[in-house]
Amino acid sequence: MAQRFVRLLRRLALAAAVGVAAIAIVLLRDGFEALDAVLLAVLLTPPAIVLFFAQGLRELLALPERLRQLPGEGQERIAELTRVAEEARRTRWVGVPLLLWRLRSAFGSIRGVAGVALPLRVLAPQFLGATAIAAMLCVALAGAGVVALLVIAAGG
Repeated sequence: MAQRFVRLLRRLALAAAVGVAAIAIVLLRDGFEALDAVLLAVLLTPPAIVLFFAQGLRELLALPERLRQLPGEGQERIAELTRVAEEARRTRWVGVPLLLWRLRSAFGSIRGVAGVALPLRVLAPQFLGATAIAAMLCVALAGAGVVALLVIAAGG
């Protein structure tokens, strides 16, 4: 059920983005100005917000599985850091770039483990409100895109 909702949100954002593209085509017929670019950027904001929400919701749905895997991942990261530390003791200057690369990947994966709470941001009241408004605007943008396509088809 929740996965269906995420797909619905993505489709809604895609429909709004296509609507904005149709509006852009109509605007291009009279020449493209800086104000048109600003208008298109503003019109693309609601689909972007809905896409961010859908991605956050998808990560939130995957959170229970991530929490189950957390102890094992933490132990793997500690073992990797231990291996890097042992290698650092034996490494000469020539091997430092490779060592830094391994250290970067180990820290990057730790950041992924520590980022468990980040998907909870989608439940913030401000973000939920902004997403609801953005979803309504996406419906309006999809409708405006249909109107723009009719204008293009009519040649007017």
